[in-house]
Amino acid sequence: MTTLKISSFLYICLVSLLLTTTVLALSLTNSPNRRDAIQRIILATPIATALTQATQPALAYTPDPDPLRESLYLMSRVQEATVQQERFVNKATEQDVLKNKMKLTLRLVEKNYRLLDQITFAAEYVTPTSALVDATTAGFESAEALQNAIDYVKSDLKSGPFEKDQKEYLTSNLTECREKMFDFLSYMPPDKLQAARKRVEEENVANRDEFDGDSDAG
Repeated sequence: MTTLKISSFLYICLVSLLLTTTVLALSLTNSPNRRDAIQRIILATPIATALTQATQPALAYTPDPDPLRESLYLMSRVQEATVQQERFVNKATEQDVLKNKMKLTLRLVEKNYRLLDQITFAAEYVTPTSALVDATTAGFESAEALQNAIDYVKSDLKSGPFEKDQKEYLTSNLTECREKMFDFLSYMPPDKLQAARKRVEEENVANRDEFDGDSDAG
């Protein structure tokens, strides 16, 4: 079962790598329709279909009208989630308790943010284009580290006290996911990234104020 999961993930990475290689080839041309051609290729892939589905507005959720800002926002949320998951790991004393808590939250991260899809989509906007390989490599490594943590929680956490290196394995993958994502995001348009980060901060403040208000009311 573990082999199947890894193979599926590697297959997705290979498809993504093929896509980004094609994007790189097109980006080196001088055709005035270069961006249109890139977008047609991206929209023709199954990954792009998944991205479109992932960014459809849920109930009471309004996505950013700018697709890149929305994608950067979702990637920023993944980074934030890894910090929260690390706190869970550091505080946990029993495997089954941590598994129950992380399994739900990581499932939501995986379903709602679709990190690999965001990386594939945002690769079109890597600047400079000569850094596309370095950028997407960092992005794929970030997605792989997150998948490692998800798979470990699903399959390797059992019950009872933690065994040697279990916590270290989880925290190292969560940290790598976050740090490699910083590397990938460093190639994104700064104004778009700043706007996405600002949205995260504003939502966090609003949610905190709402929570504090509910606590006072109670």
